[in-house]
Amino acid sequence: MRKAALAAFASAALTLGGCAGDADTTGLSGATWQVVALYTDPGTPGGLPADAAGRASLRIAGDSMNAMTGCAPLRAKVEQTSERLTLVDVEVADADGCIGGSRYVHDTLTSLLTPGAAFDVRKLNDKEATLTVVSDAIDRPSIRVMAL
Repeated sequence: MRKAALAAFASAALTLGGCAGDADTTGLSGATWQVVALYTDPGTPGGLPADAAGRASLRIAGDSMNAMTGCAPLRAKVEQTSERLTLVDVEVADADGCIGGSRYVHDTLTSLLTPGAAFDVRKLNDKEATLTVVSDAIDRPSIRVMAL
């Protein structure tokens, strides 16, 4: 009886472990992620300017990312795992006439979201994540996003 109970427990643990592994492989795919903070300088708060709040977002589906920089659409081909996002090709539309906080967010995002850029992805929970630039720098730039 005890052996049967242990076998059932082991089988359930392996099944649940397999499910947990599948959940981790999605990375940021499937949700629309709103950019809520940009951390590029340790001496500067990362919050977005009031006139730019809610204007920048990104969505990843398969090997494609569609984003809005606050001023212009951005499209990229990506490679991803649950812990890494790498941009392969990036196209950004013209942002002429964009000013103020939205322009600041646009300029910051387009300086980070470049071909070859890689980010460590850290999901804080199902609705919040950070994308931190992969580099040897001590204070690596990062993008904080919230799922809509």
